[in-house]
Amino acid sequence: MILFSRRNLHYSDYKWTIYAANDPHVNGKPDETSFNKEEGNEVVYLINKLMILWDYRFANTGNKMEKLIHDKLPADINHQQDVLVWVKENLKF
Repeated sequence: MILFSRRNLHYSDYKWTIYAANDPHVNGKPDETSFNKEEGNEVVYLINKLMILWDYRFANTGNKMEKLIHDKLPADINHQQDVLVWVKENLKF
């Protein structure tokens, strides 16, 4: 289920690499796979996973996650699982 897509993104400065359908950067569960906050496909994938995991249903919640990741994610947090933990700790409504 896709709740958040490329068209929902607030920022337009992402790179758009083509990944294989089974690439862990854009498929599966968030884990120790590296995460690049400048890669649009990875950002959309992770936001969708977090929205499903935490049962968020509105695109504006995805935009809050996107802005947080884009603007404030520390450079030393660069694995999917670490981003998940950091977003959970820092997402405010």
